[in-house]
Amino acid sequence: MQEPEKFSAGARISRADALELESAPLFKLARLAASRRAGGGTAGYVVNRMINYSNVCAARCKFCAYHAKAGVVPPFRLSDGEIFDLCADAVERGGVQIMLQGGLHPDFTLEWAQRLLSRVKSAFPKLWLHVFSPSEIVWFARGAGVSIAEAVRRLKAAGADSVPGAADLLVERVRGELCPGKCSVGEWREVMRALAENSMSSSATMTFGMGETFAERIEHLDVVRGTQDETGVFKAFIAWPVSPERTGIERRVERAGAVEFLRTLAVARIYLDNIEHMQSGWLTEGLKVAEVALLFGADDVGGVLMDEMVVRAAGIDNRATAENMRAAIRSAGFRPRERGGLYETLREF
Repeated sequence: MQEPEKFSAGARISRADALELESAPLFKLARLAASRRAGGGTAGYVVNRMINYSNVCAARCKFCAYHAKAGVVPPFRLSDGEIFDLCADAVERGGVQIMLQGGLHPDFTLEWAQRLLSRVKSAFPKLWLHVFSPSEIVWFARGAGVSIAEAVRRLKAAGADSVPGAADLLVERVRGELCPGKCSVGEWREVMRALAENSMSSSATMTFGMGETFAERIEHLDVVRGTQDETGVFKAFIAWPVSPERTGIERRVERAGAVEFLRTLAVARIYLDNIEHMQSGWLTEGLKVAEVALLFGADDVGGVLMDEMVVRAAGIDNRATAENMRAAIRSAGFRPRERGGLYETLREF
């Protein structure tokens, strides 16, 4: 590995430089990532609700235990009324953001999404709607016979504020093998361009631990960084270790542990010089690891995520409240910062 000054100076590193980080000692990575950490002495969190509106999904990703065909969670779908009631309950409990994601199914159309968003936004105009995913938006566009740009325009007009950049792994080899029913890398980037055209924001994610190489993880990060250079839509980056239990890859891969998660997070922080915020992803790893992650470049512990079901389908049942998020942040030596959907500070503690 090259001398650490090249990495700690804050300058952009190349893909070749990043490949050298594979063998870097863990705590050297921590120091390098911490030198690029945003947030100063604070760390953020958001009070939100994740609503998984259905698990009936044509994509049938091999790394997912949640879709109905996986046989873990019985098929279900929420009615519009049930989704609305969950939004109302979240507002009553202090929620400021709703995440809405589900499956790729003919019943879930662009017209349905517009109708639902309009109803929720009309009732709760201050509620930030961080909704759907690039694959869902591509699905809506295809079903409606419109361009991706037009689908995004209609969703914004209906009340969508931002879109989670759920990316899985932006490597065509991996997508072709594990999730061929989802959008392509090119279509994912097209969604991000459409968001930029409509003055909307997103987050970028990376699901890892699916049998990919370290070089393929860097390939994914390079797609994210290049897309951010082009569009500027990403407010944050989130790394998710896949939960292979009960999925189609359970016997092929071992679950990435806390150390692998911290290494990956640190590399992402070093490489993604154009994305300000880095989430620590407590949902899969738990709050104790999320606390440590604040020392590996993360400056945000994500959302409370009331009712999240996708990760729980794989047998992981980590939960968090605003209070224990603040406790984890303080334990790591930072001041808690409650934020909104644009990562703006709502209040500090």
